[in-house]
Parts: sequence; C-alpha cells; structure tokens
Amino acid sequence: MRLNRREGTSLTTTAVAALLVLVTGCGASTGSGGYACTEIGAVSGIGLTVEPELADEVRAAEIQICWDGTCERLPLDLHPGERMVDLGCGSNQPDAVCSATSTPDGTLTGFAQLDSLPAGEVQVRAHTTRHDGSRVETEPLSAATETVFPNGEECPGEAQQLALILDASGLRPR
Repeated sequence: MRLNRREGTSLTTTAVAALLVLVTGCGASTGSGGYACTEIGAVSGIGLTVEPELADEVRAAEIQICWDGTCERLPLDLHPGERMVDLGCGSNQPDAVCSATSTPDGTLTGFAQLDSLPAGEVQVRAHTTRHDGSRVETEPLSAATETVFPNGEECPGEAQQLALILDASGLRPR
C-alpha cells in the first residue's frame, strides 16, 4: 500500500494525537467525577502517644485489639515524639522563604500496622513494660476506628486507623 504525502501526514498526526491521549491518561489516576487522584495511600493500623508524665517510665509497649471475637496483640516500636516549631518567614511576599524545626516534646510515639483493622468499634488495651521490668496493663477501652482518605473521599487509598493516648490515668482516644 502506498500513501501519498497528504495521507501520510494525516495518519502521522492522528497517531501522535492518539499517543498523547494515551500518555496523558497513564499519568493520572482519576476517581469519580474526573477528580485527579495521586498514588498516595494510607496504612491501616494503630498509633499510640505516651504522654510525658509516663514516657520516662516506659521501655516498651504493645496494643491488644479485639473485634468480633478476634484479638491481635501488636508490639509498638516507640520513638521520642516531636512537635514542629514555626520559625516564621523572611517577609510577607508570596515567594518568601519560611522555615520550621522539630523539637522533642517528651512523649513517646509508635505505630503498629494492622491491615485487617475493621471500621467501627474495637476494644483495646495497652500493655507496657517499665524500665524496672514490671508490666502494666490498662483497663479495656472501646473506641471507633477512623477511615482516613489521604487524597480525599473521591480517591482510592483509604485506610482504617485508630489514634490513642496513654497517660497516668490510662488509655484514651486521641
């Protein structure tokens, strides 16, 4: 088959346009309604913050979580907690340089991934090991998990999470 110059140009133009549509479509994932979604997702699990008045006594922590007759015991890898301190901006201009720094806040924080964490009410307990080797268990707490949407509710990547605080009086939702 032989194409004249005009037919070849038209065919090339059509092929380039189709290729651009294909490449553009591969670059962005869309949710419902044409909303652009990124590939960012969240991890299902439980976060724990040990408040400063108790943090100095705690060497290790585990969370026991139960729902519908199923219980899991999850170790938490505890790290010193931090808070962000705003250091301000060089000016009020839109392109001004702004900065912040983190500073220790006296807490301990940890997160345990649990892909099977359900939506809704769960029962949790914290088990801590103190520096002297003694173990302390909190009273059970009934708390609701939260569905988080890192890209908004229109996009995939959501996860179930539960944020807890442990202080001298026990365990509570964050």
